Amino acid sequence: MNSNELLGGDSSAGKSAIAKKLESGEFIVTVEVHPPRGHLVNKTFNSIKALLEKVQIDAFNTTDIPLAQARLSSTAMSSLITSYFSVDTIMHVATRYRNVLSLQSDLLGAHALGVSNVFVFMGDPPAMGDATEASSLSDVTSSELISLISDMNSGIGLGGVNLNQATNFTVGCAINLEADDMDKELESLKRKVDAGAQFILSQTVFDAEPVEKVAELTKGFPIPLVLGVLPLRSHKHASFLNNSVPGMTVPQGVLDRLYNAEGDVGLEGVRIAQEILNKSISIIGGAYLVPAFNRYDYVAEVISGLANVD
Repeated sequence: MNSNELLGGDSSAGKSAIAKKLESGEFIVTVEVHPPRGHLVNKTFNSIKALLEKVQIDAFNTTDIPLAQARLSSTAMSSLITSYFSVDTIMHVATRYRNVLSLQSDLLGAHALGVSNVFVFMGDPPAMGDATEASSLSDVTSSELISLISDMNSGIGLGGVNLNQATNFTVGCAINLEADDMDKELESLKRKVDAGAQFILSQTVFDAEPVEKVAELTKGFPIPLVLGVLPLRSHKHASFLNNSVPGMTVPQGVLDRLYNAEGDVGLEGVRIAQEILNKSISIIGGAYLVPAFNRYDYVAEVISGLANVD
């Protein structure tokens, strides 16, 4: 091996495909993937392969300890998906589970493995998951981690230490479009954008109205919003999300449509998701689709019905 050969992530390789699309105003489609409970990815990869054979996906979102469940790391899942399918990933990075030293170390490791898109968020409380007594850390807020990543992109790490090469991350941040205190939510968004966030992923919505309201409040989103949408599977599924999952609100009209739907109720959920995206398409930068119960086939149906998306 040539001693001058560059090993690890190469920041000179340029921006990721989704970063270029977002910058140029192109609509992107991303799909959430939960890493498995164990270390075998065959079943998930079979689902991804079948989805890619039906529709174009710009990136897969790999979740980080979702619902406080100890799963395969988002770093490993992102690297494996990119290596196997030659498609972008967006690696989720929760601030709640690692101290800031570990966060920088993991980010450098991910970059060395070819991961260049990250999404920073707080993460789910350990009390709801596998290890209820696990510690919840708070070394940095989301905006502070985004600021650190921006520094890393300039070749500077924690404590002002020079890195041997700058990273080239494209970084996203979160927003709750139905937050109880929207002024506070928008203040938080501003801090994240000022820290260097380049796109927004929203929590899932089940109506286009919250998107339109927040777009009006902000006079247009400051950076591209990739809208979170989950195709509902049934009235029971929608009722559970509405009543039991904090931050999720399913309008009564949607609940009624699912209750009265005939035949495959999941297809009514697909139509609702398509309507939300098509109503919002002029003010958002993309769709972030969450497959309920790993039904990637319904995600394909949603994408197939989107207007003005190549």
